[in-house]
Amino acid sequence: MKKSLILFTLTASIAFCCHAQSNEKVPLGDPKEEKVPLQEPKLDEFQKDFGSLPDGVLKVKTNPDGSFKSLIVKATVEIDEALGAQKGKRAARKDAEIQCKRSLSQWLKEYCVFAEAQGKVTTIITKGESAKDAAGNKVTIRNQEAKEVKTTTEGYASVSSAVLKGLIILHSEVTSDKSPEYALVLGLSQQSIAQAGLAGDALSGKNGGVANPGSGNKSASDGDLPAPEKKTNPEAKDFL
Repeated sequence: MKKSLILFTLTASIAFCCHAQSNEKVPLGDPKEEKVPLQEPKLDEFQKDFGSLPDGVLKVKTNPDGSFKSLIVKATVEIDEALGAQKGKRAARKDAEIQCKRSLSQWLKEYCVFAEAQGKVTTIITKGESAKDAAGNKVTIRNQEAKEVKTTTEGYASVSSAVLKGLIILHSEVTSDKSPEYALVLGLSQQSIAQAGLAGDALSGKNGGVANPGSGNKSASDGDLPAPEKKTNPEAKDFL
């Protein structure tokens, strides 16, 4: 009888230990799937959604402290078929650049002021609380280390013109419609302003400027309609 009782006790103890060890293998509340880190928008996603973006200033980004980081500006123009494929595309590209710069200039004048730190114009900040981008999104840009620059109308125009020279080409696209259009996206960042050093030179009366990169390749053939195409600068991912 005693042997049976001892054997039963040992069997029960072993079963309890095995059950406890089994429960330790998968603790309650532990996730079974690893979290996937968020990634920046991919260029192919940008190209896919490009057509739905309105013309004008878009995707205004700020740094964690609220200071200006970057923005993009888009313009779309019709290609004049009477000029032929290549000439029409080049003319449309030039018109799109002008339209981009005009849109940005108007946006800066309406919603922003230039600010300086250490005696040089280095950034932009929004004035008031009504600033919006072309998609209707509210935009707020602040900088605790910079002070607003008080300039004359002529001085403001000089600074604005100089800043616009810091734009870089991010994306261009020729549509495949019967009435083809040329769409262009330019980008402006705090880094490009700082690298160019254009705004400070404008205030001091110096001439400064850099040519916009990407003049485009010219082709010997010149049919009636330009072929559909998409060209994206790899740096575009930093603006999305």
